[in-house]
Amino acid sequence: MHPLKQLMNPGSIAFWGASNNPMKMGTIQLANVIETGYTGDIYPVHPSESTVLGLPAYASISAVGKTVDLAQLTLPTDVVPGILDECGRAGIRRAIVISGGFKEVPGEKGRQLEREIIEIASKYDMRFLGPNCVGIFNSHCSLNTTTIHSPPMGGKIAFASQSGAYTAMINPYLRAQGIKMCQTLSVGNEADLDLTDCVEYLASEPEVKAIGLYVETVRRPREFVRAAAEAVKVKPVVAIYVGGTEAGSRSSLSHTGALSGPDEVYDGLFRQAGVIRAADIDQMFDLLRALSSQPLAEAGRMAVITNSGGPGSSLAYHIEKAGMSVPTFSDELAARLDQVTGRLAYVRNPIDLTFETDMLIFKRLLEMVFESGEVDGAFLYGIFGGPDFMVNMVKRFPELEKLKEVLVPAHMKFLAELAEVPKTFGKPLVVMSFLGPETVSVGPLIDDGVPVYPSAVRSARAMRALLDYGRIRNSA
Repeated sequence: MHPLKQLMNPGSIAFWGASNNPMKMGTIQLANVIETGYTGDIYPVHPSESTVLGLPAYASISAVGKTVDLAQLTLPTDVVPGILDECGRAGIRRAIVISGGFKEVPGEKGRQLEREIIEIASKYDMRFLGPNCVGIFNSHCSLNTTTIHSPPMGGKIAFASQSGAYTAMINPYLRAQGIKMCQTLSVGNEADLDLTDCVEYLASEPEVKAIGLYVETVRRPREFVRAAAEAVKVKPVVAIYVGGTEAGSRSSLSHTGALSGPDEVYDGLFRQAGVIRAADIDQMFDLLRALSSQPLAEAGRMAVITNSGGPGSSLAYHIEKAGMSVPTFSDELAARLDQVTGRLAYVRNPIDLTFETDMLIFKRLLEMVFESGEVDGAFLYGIFGGPDFMVNMVKRFPELEKLKEVLVPAHMKFLAELAEVPKTFGKPLVVMSFLGPETVSVGPLIDDGVPVYPSAVRSARAMRALLDYGRIRNSA
C-alpha cells in the first residue's frame, strides 16, 4: 500500500500541540478534526492537561497503550526530533510535521534539525509529510487536520501543494465558487514525502478524477516526469509554478527552502510529463472543474447557444483566441434549428435566441447540435429561472407566489436533464453565467458537474483544457 494511502486514511490519530488554549495552532487543528466529523480514535498528547477539548489527554504516547496510525506534531521546532523518536518507538509509522523552523530559515541549525528528523524517520521506517506544512484533508473519511474549518467536502478534485495556504486558506473561495474537493495534501519542505509521491498516490485513487499541483520546485525531476506521465494516462494533472522569476525564486527559498529554475525549464518539464500548466491558482481550479466532470473534446469545433448577443459574441471571440473555432452551421442543421427557435433568433452559430423564457429550448438545441456531428463541444449563456427572477413580479402579481411551487421543481428537473446531455453524447458543455452557485438558476447545474464560469475568457480556457488533455491522453 502506498504510504500516503495509509497516512490519508488513518483509523486513529495522536495529536501533539493541542491544548485548551483556543489561540494555539494545534488546538485549532484538533478542533477541526473533531468538528469535521472524523470518526476514528483521537489521542491528544499533553504533558499536564488531563483533557483537551473534552477528550482524554495522555502525558506521553506510551501512555495510550495501543498502536496509533498517524501522528500530527504542531510543536516548537527544537522538541520535534525527540517527540518523533518517541512516535517511532511507539510503533507509529505515519506522521505529519506541522512545525516550521527547519531548512526554510537561514542558518545551519534549521537544516541540521531537518536532517535529524529524516534520520529518525528512516530508523523506524516512518514516512511523513512536512515539516512546515498545514495538514491534510480527505472528504472520504471526513478528516481535516488543517487550520481552516468547513472544507468544501466532496467532488472529484485532489490538490497537493508546497504552500499550506493554498490547501487551507483557499477553502472559503472554493465554497463561494461551488467547487468541492476530494483530498488535499500540504507537503511543506518535503523532507520525506513530496509532490512526486502525491502524484503517484493520487493517480491510483479511483475517486479522484483530476489532480492539481502548486509547485515552487520539483526536487526529483526524473521521478516526477515518470510519475506524472503515468498519471495522465488515466487522469489530468494541472500545475501552477511560481519559481520562474528572480522574486518568485527568492520567495520560494525562504518559504519552503525550494531551489527553483527558469520558467522555460519548467515548461519543458511539464510538457514532457503531460502536465497542463495554469497561470495562477484561480485558473488552475477553473481547469480542474471542467477536467474532473466533463467529457473530453475530440477537436476544437464549438457551438455557442445564448439568449444575449453580447455574451455570445464574447464567447465566440475568446473561443477563437483560445485556439478553437465557432464554425458556421450547415444549411441542413440551420433549417432544423430554425424550426424550434423564435423569429428573432439567429441560428448559424452562435445561436442567438435574443430573449427566451422557455428554458427547455436550451436542452433541445444542445441535443440537436451534438447530434449533428458538426461540433465537438458547446457553450451556453442565459440559463435563468426559478424564483431568482420573480422577486419584483411577485410583489406586483401576488398570485405568482403559488406558481413558484410548480416553477422551482420544473426548473430543477430541467437542469438535471441538461446536465445529462454531455454524458449522453460524450461531448463537453461549459456554461457562462453571472449567477452564483447559491442560486436556484444554476446551483443545481454546478452540483451535477457542469462547470459554470462568470466570464467568456474563463469559460473558453476551461474548454481548451478539455481539448488539450484529450490530445495528451491520445499521445500518452
